[in-house]
Amino acid sequence: MFWHPLLLAIISAQIVALLLLLAGSLTSLNTALHWQPLSADSRQLSLEARAEGVSIQGRAAFWLSVFSAVLLVFGITNIFAEDIPGAMCGTGVCQAMSPRGSTQLLLYTGLLLLLMQLWHEMDKLNRMLVEMPLTDITARLFLVIPAVAVLTLKQTYASFAGIRPHQPVDCCAVVYDQFTTLKHAKSILGLGDAFWISAFIVLSLALFSLSVALRTSMVDRPGIRGLHAIISCLWLPVASLTLVNIFSAYHYEVLHHHCPWCLFLPEHRLVGYPLYGALYVIGMEGFTLFMLPRLANQDITVYKKALDRCRRAANRITFAQLLFLIIAILPAIVWRLHYGVWMSG
Repeated sequence: MFWHPLLLAIISAQIVALLLLLAGSLTSLNTALHWQPLSADSRQLSLEARAEGVSIQGRAAFWLSVFSAVLLVFGITNIFAEDIPGAMCGTGVCQAMSPRGSTQLLLYTGLLLLLMQLWHEMDKLNRMLVEMPLTDITARLFLVIPAVAVLTLKQTYASFAGIRPHQPVDCCAVVYDQFTTLKHAKSILGLGDAFWISAFIVLSLALFSLSVALRTSMVDRPGIRGLHAIISCLWLPVASLTLVNIFSAYHYEVLHHHCPWCLFLPEHRLVGYPLYGALYVIGMEGFTLFMLPRLANQDITVYKKALDRCRRAANRITFAQLLFLIIAILPAIVWRLHYGVWMSG
């Protein structure tokens, strides 16, 4: 087992968050089964008091989960590689983990944050009104989260249990050995760079236009919100692929080094943090923008507040996308202006 003080902090935060979630699960189950807002008997009053406690527990668990996720990314990118022979970035750390361990760990962590983000937004809307009209649906959503938290904690332990600190890894070889020919290195999923650049430009314009539109009264149109969700789901993987396979070369100043983790290193100005942070914001806010009005349509007052939150989500997506575009593309433009050609010729 790979025991590191930072890993202990990550697991400790996950355990405390899980205990808070489990402590609130029984109350959430009773709330989902017996919530009667029009009643004033002792059971209903007791449920209302305990539901307030679950809200506090859930918010604490949410921020602990965010904290542990940030520590996890920071550890993989900048800390754990120092104790693994041959590892120079997060690629070496992921290679040292159990097979598929890093992929599953990141997927579970992302899913947990996605669900907790949605619950957190629902809970904030619910607490805006004395009647708490969303308590029932919020309690049902809360019951799903502990299962994902257990899987995340289990996968965290399993992934790092596969690391052997004295077993070297071939960090850069993993990046370059994935190519059999130069043509293979200059394509993504069998398609050339020109296709992906074109798709990235088209989807970026579409996402930016829809995000700007949703900052206005058009946010009340479910069709626009649905189209925005579709474009977001297409833009995120395309943006990630073009960043790693095309734009990263201008940060590394070397071709075909398709490593997402090296962007987090100090020698590359830690650009991975704002770049992937922007992708995270767009993904989370896009999911919130799409799901929140659908879950909060039981009460007209809450629904209007949900639309206001969607406008703020559209604002955040707009600024996050601008930040991503500036940081990802600016080095390529500077290179072109300085040398007169693109790096790929």
